[in-house]
Amino acid sequence: MPKPYEFFDHTADIGARVYGRTLEELFTNAAHAMYEALGQLQKTESRSQKSIEMKAASLEDLLHDWLAELLYEVEANHALYDEIASLTVCGSGIPAATGFDLVARLQGSSIDFTRSQTSEEIKAVTYHQLRVEQLPDRTWRASVIFDV
Repeated sequence: MPKPYEFFDHTADIGARVYGRTLEELFTNAAHAMYEALGQLQKTESRSQKSIEMKAASLEDLLHDWLAELLYEVEANHALYDEIASLTVCGSGIPAATGFDLVARLQGSSIDFTRSQTSEEIKAVTYHQLRVEQLPDRTWRASVIFDV
């Protein structure tokens, strides 16, 4: 298994290839890749929890929405939910079926920007070249581009 993620150059944006043995590990590693692209974010002592439930027609849509939700928490609420207590991804993948579901319980804290070293401001998770695929060895790989 390669390392959980790697960054690649993309014109004016940040690209990440993410790997996981399971879909849950893939989605967890994608969140950590995005947080790393943001910089070294330091948290306050206060702890908070968040539950997320979402549905999407495809795994690509689900990954996009997952990362967009986590990015929203960073930008709007200054909250870093980097501890994933549980995460489940399930679905059929059959066209016209119910699609895919994600259920997660997260833990985190407020971001202390006075102690943080930010690298990039991610404006959005894009659909450009977004891909989620299962590899021949049954592991998973995703490619995602962050608009900076």
